[in-house]
Amino acid sequence: MFAAAVLLAVTAVLAAPARNLDSDLVYYDNTRDESGYSFTYKTKDGQFREEQGYIDPETGILRVNGLYRYEGTDGKTYEYNYEADENGYRIVEKPPPAGAPISNTVLLSLVG
Repeated sequence: MFAAAVLLAVTAVLAAPARNLDSDLVYYDNTRDESGYSFTYKTKDGQFREEQGYIDPETGILRVNGLYRYEGTDGKTYEYNYEADENGYRIVEKPPPAGAPISNTVLLSLVG
């Protein structure tokens, strides 16, 4: 358990952006407690990152999830949701927003 706590503390410190008075930083928040950590930041050029991490009480494994968003040189906004655990970091599909329209194909498949 001590090793898990040390891993959590090290990961939280390394994963979170450094607190400074960077003029490009619009918003920054960093929270750590006994259940894990979270941080969020936004920059003037449109970058945004949000991440949460915790030690799974059943396995003792650090579990992380978050998202990173930025505006590309083409003017489009790109967003990536990710998770990490004993298998490393990977991009994950984000669920559709609540109230998103359901296609007729899906509705018909539910009717049977």
